[in-house]
Amino acid sequence: MRAERPLLRIGEYLVGRACQQLPRRIREQRYQEWVAELPVILHDPQIGPAPRRVVRMLGYAADTVRGAALTHARAHARWTAVYCLLLVAALAVVVWSIVVIVGAPGDLLNYVRLAWGVLLAAFPLSMLMRSAWRVSRLIANGATCVGVAVNIWVAAQSPADWVNYVGAALLFLLLLATLIFGWVRSQETRTRQARR
Repeated sequence: MRAERPLLRIGEYLVGRACQQLPRRIREQRYQEWVAELPVILHDPQIGPAPRRVVRMLGYAADTVRGAALTHARAHARWTAVYCLLLVAALAVVVWSIVVIVGAPGDLLNYVRLAWGVLLAAFPLSMLMRSAWRVSRLIANGATCVGVAVNIWVAAQSPADWVNYVGAALLFLLLLATLIFGWVRSQETRTRQARR
């Protein structure tokens, strides 16, 4: 076939666009699998004459775009529901903090709790608005830091109540885990970019 290489490039481009919609952990694997099918379809004599094989190969490549978009939309719909629930819970914390501030306007801890609620509400909002992952991660880390501070503050005011210590420890471990995860993810990104 005379135009085989340009046709394969078109198919590879379509498959590459499809893979951009998939989660990062499976992109490369799916790309390799789907691109390997293109020359097989293009050279399969059972499909029929060359024009029919070209149409079949390009149809396969275009269908990967459609399938990846549907998979991405389903996963995004599930996460949208989770983020909406988180937003409602965070707004409840904000409203509760405002009510407590109105009752005791001089207590600084209530203002810190209000800031914590605002940060908790900002995280699902940033995810729903599809802001950059770095921004959402910074908001989440900031909310976790404020949560640790609130729990330590409350624990210092009532040292006999062990629940506040556990809450502070869990939030601190969550913060530590997200920082480690972010560092590992940035190292993987740098490694991938260095390979290219």
